[in-house]
Amino acid sequence: MGELVVELELLARGWLVGNFNATTANSAGWDLFATRGSRTVRIRVKAKRPGVSSFVWSLKKDGSIFPQLDAAADDDFVAAVSFESEGLPVVYVLPARKVQDDLLGDHRAWLSGAKKDGSARKETSAVRAHLDDHTDGRPGHGFRTRWRPWANQWGYLAGPGR
Repeated sequence: MGELVVELELLARGWLVGNFNATTANSAGWDLFATRGSRTVRIRVKAKRPGVSSFVWSLKKDGSIFPQLDAAADDDFVAAVSFESEGLPVVYVLPARKVQDDLLGDHRAWLSGAKKDGSARKETSAVRAHLDDHTDGRPGHGFRTRWRPWANQWGYLAGPGR
């Protein structure tokens, strides 16, 4: 459903949209690509249901979230779709490199902490971005606050200075 929300929004904004998953089941890299004029972007869609507090990504064996990420590219985005209990979903439209940096930074901070019993935390492949407003430095939390500037900001797809 997240992909459909993003596709419909892009179509309404004049983008031509293709779905990688229509021809390649669960494409390892991106879910959608979109073109408007001379600009083409690739979009990784992540969705969460109402009542679920966090987005969950998988940490890859190479230590990345997005192994094909080109840090210099300005055409690689994440559309994180938060389905709400009431009203329309909120879609956070962010550069993929920002999402990866945020998630990996918080994951490292979480790993460096201790469990409630004082023992060391163990590496896990699940990396979470909790959509809450905790700004007390808890790793993995506060993403609604941190990502608020990207909420429903579809204009970022047009690229720098466009």
